[in-house]
Amino acid sequence: MKKVFSLFTLFILFSTINIFPQVRGVDIDECINIALQNHPDLFLSIEDNKKSVADYRIAKSLKSIIINGEVRTIENGANAPGLFGGLVASYNLYDAKNDYVEEIAITNIDISKLKSQKTKNEVLLEVKNAYYGYLLSKNTLKIRETINEKYKKKSDLAKQLFEQGSRPILDVSKAEVDMADSQLQYEKAKNDERKTKLNLFRSMGLEEGEASLINPKDIETIPVIKCTLDELYRMAEIYSPLIRIITLEKRSAILKISEESAAHFPRVDLSLGFGYANPELSAFSNASDNLNTDKWNPSFLGAFKATLPIFSGGQISARVDSAVSDYNKISYKEKELLIDTKNQIRDSYKSLEEIKKQMEISNLITKNAQRHLLLAQRSYENGGGSLLELQDAELSVIRAEIGFLESKYSYLLTLAKLTSIIGIGESSICKNQE
Repeated sequence: MKKVFSLFTLFILFSTINIFPQVRGVDIDECINIALQNHPDLFLSIEDNKKSVADYRIAKSLKSIIINGEVRTIENGANAPGLFGGLVASYNLYDAKNDYVEEIAITNIDISKLKSQKTKNEVLLEVKNAYYGYLLSKNTLKIRETINEKYKKKSDLAKQLFEQGSRPILDVSKAEVDMADSQLQYEKAKNDERKTKLNLFRSMGLEEGEASLINPKDIETIPVIKCTLDELYRMAEIYSPLIRIITLEKRSAILKISEESAAHFPRVDLSLGFGYANPELSAFSNASDNLNTDKWNPSFLGAFKATLPIFSGGQISARVDSAVSDYNKISYKEKELLIDTKNQIRDSYKSLEEIKKQMEISNLITKNAQRHLLLAQRSYENGGGSLLELQDAELSVIRAEIGFLESKYSYLLTLAKLTSIIGIGESSICKNQE
């Protein structure tokens, strides 16, 4: 009986665990890993990569033997033509364009891989933006909740002091107005926290139900950049997917010019066929005679074909000019991209320095505001200060704390943007945290 009772107890325990699962805390790296496994854009980039490989196989097939089953008429000098049916193998002996077509296809595979990396970086930046945005709203909600509780206590204190005759009714009215306003700000903060959390789940490729047991952890340490501005420029030239993509696109454009120019050269093909031939087809009235096996003999076909463009109506030169224009456009885009990348890196780098100073100032202001609030509270409770002075002291603390949070997460967002521009992670450009 005791054994049955123990088994029943374990069953109830495991059932309770399944019914009330625990919320699991996750850091930003875990959120990124979840996004890399679920985000639709990454699956699209995989399909683009598969397509580029398939295009390369198409280009490579231009140099292979092509075998077709064919039925064709043959000339024999008689009144009625003959008929051949069998297998015909075609092989291109020389075409200057084929090498360039294959090289372009190989380059496109490399471009596709870099675009996949670019998509991955965009997903990482999206997750980081959503993650830091959620933590900002989450911490702001905590502050608003604490302030709301304080305003409730202050309202009760004002009523108590009024009843004792040490404070006017105006203090009670003011305290009630402040309490209602703090309640409103608290409700707004709750709504903002809910929206930013949903945005984080969406950036991870999850629905709300799938991510209900995920609780993002706060960021305790702030990374500090160890690289100089010039070092960041050089890293971007090496690692930035956008710069590497446009470099390969420029190479592809050069190959395209060569491909179009190669149309001026001859093309030589070889055809070999083996099958059966009917040297002379019977008239329509005796068409059934064409099916007589005695009239079909084994046959071998072989032919060389060389074509050289003599006049194309300006088509070849026009295609070359079009390819040259495409190359020039990519060159201008490359120059613009390099300038824009440097400007973005410089702006983010300077912003990080400025935001770091703002964080230090905000931290100092918070400490001073908390000391002032403590003095204002004691003075008000002892009947020396006014409610307005106490309110101003509390608002100073709120503004300082929220200002520090905004600076903190603005720093992290700016750092995430900088690493996305360069194409590497924070650990590669920041000091190791103790």
